[in-house]
Amino acid sequence: MATFDRERREIVVRIVYDGPATAGKTANLRSLFTSFGHRARGELTAPAETEAGRTAYFDSLELLAGHVGEWPLRCQLFTVPGQFVFAERRYRLLQGVDAIVMVCESTPQGMRAARGTYAFLLRALAPSSGAAVPIVVQANKQDLPGALSPAAVGSLLRLAPGQKVFPASALAGDGVRETLLATLKAARDVVRARLEHEPPEALDPPIGSAAMYAAMLRDGDASTGPVNDAIDAAIAELAILDGLTPGPPRTKA
Repeated sequence: MATFDRERREIVVRIVYDGPATAGKTANLRSLFTSFGHRARGELTAPAETEAGRTAYFDSLELLAGHVGEWPLRCQLFTVPGQFVFAERRYRLLQGVDAIVMVCESTPQGMRAARGTYAFLLRALAPSSGAAVPIVVQANKQDLPGALSPAAVGSLLRLAPGQKVFPASALAGDGVRETLLATLKAARDVVRARLEHEPPEALDPPIGSAAMYAAMLRDGDASTGPVNDAIDAAIAELAILDGLTPGPPRTKA
């Protein structure tokens, strides 16, 4: 949910880039840092990586993003770790967000992974209170041989009719800006509606990437009932794709 930086007098929104491992989440943030470095508040950071060089906790970037009404707007961008071994970290990053970019690799195999990831995402958002979190879908890696069209990506994810899917090739920078601008607009609309009922001073203070990382280290990765529910939703979706019968839900922690 939107927060308010009382020292800088800025409204802060958080957008999370979700998606399977290697779908291109980090590539999106790197491209945005290249394009909008003049608007960046600090550097693109990653507190830790796996031995294979993949995101272990998150990547983060803050951009100045115009205004909401008369108030300056700052956007916190985070990626999630796509590997299911880090499901607890991913679940945590998906809580309290203002909008989400679902990044898909647009190949048939990539969409299989995306279907499981999307099922996890929808279950992770289910306990959230208040208005639904906007989700913008990006059909990434359109430059790969056999890449599916954005319409096909939307169909496989069973999106609502008319919901736009943004084509992209994040490594080349194509479609990255358009995806962010659409997501930022959705987040700004949610904040604008909220400010009709309460002033910015009523919002909680923002949590920066350093504090987020410290909290994740402190709390560890033990799975809770809601995390296990989200994992089960992903496993069930993958089992359906493989023509298998999903097993029983895991026991709540």
